[in-house]
Amino acid sequence: MKEKFNWSVIEMPGLIDASQLYEEPPWERGRFTYKKPGQVIIDKIEDQVSGSLARYNYPKFKEAHYEIMKFLEEYIGEKLYPTYYYDRFYFKNQKLEKHTDRGACEVSISINISNNLDYDWPLMFEKPDGSFISCITKPGDGVLYSGIDIPHWRDFMKGTKDSYYHQIFFHYVRRNGYFLEHAYDNGVY
Repeated sequence: MKEKFNWSVIEMPGLIDASQLYEEPPWERGRFTYKKPGQVIIDKIEDQVSGSLARYNYPKFKEAHYEIMKFLEEYIGEKLYPTYYYDRFYFKNQKLEKHTDRGACEVSISINISNNLDYDWPLMFEKPDGSFISCITKPGDGVLYSGIDIPHWRDFMKGTKDSYYHQIFFHYVRRNGYFLEHAYDNGVY
């Protein structure tokens, strides 16, 4: 029988050089879904964090998605399949509701790309015993967790009208795991 992936939260300081992924905060809002080269579906509302800008499989991050996968395979000692990646720009007064993720997020890593906040804005996790883990990341730092098992969220972001926080989520499934049907995000990727 396949062993179910069940890790806690693992902080990974200095995981990547975030300057290579940096972008100025865009003026657009909503969700941009990149399907095939030249095909973009635009939804005016990003349904998980209203008023944010989120991009599903934004081409700029594809190479980093595979580089992080190779690193994680060595780190955890298992082969993975990529599923998808999703970056989001958060702005003042936005929050990420407490949730767990769908099957495509068996192995997840959240990376701080950039922000201009004058305080630490943690990514929160709930452990099985009901206690909480508060992860503070600087640009380039990552947090590894099982998105399908561990509830996670962000409280309201404080700041000014120009405040932002840019984060990317890279998601994978284990090649010997339970969620193989999500490899390459069901053929979308």
